[in-house]
Amino acid sequence: THLAQINPTFWLILGVGIARAELDRAEIGWVEPENVPVDKPGLLRDDYIPGNIGFDPLGLKPEDPEEFFEMQTKELQNGR
Repeated sequence: THLAQINPTFWLILGVGIARAELDRAEIGWVEPENVPVDKPGLLRDDYIPGNIGFDPLGLKPEDPEEFFEMQTKELQNGR
């Protein structure tokens, strides 16, 4: 197969990169386990909006909360 022809180092670097991105996302969005009540596992931070990890290199995110909500609704309705 073609996958067998790819250098194993690539898969290692890819796996480490994905793991780092997921850890960063978890640190941004979720409350630390030691600060979470036992009956609420996976508690999100109060100021966290799912999908908002601070990556907006083109500056497309509106500053106004109403405009942001409108854009968010449009994206959800269009399946993006």
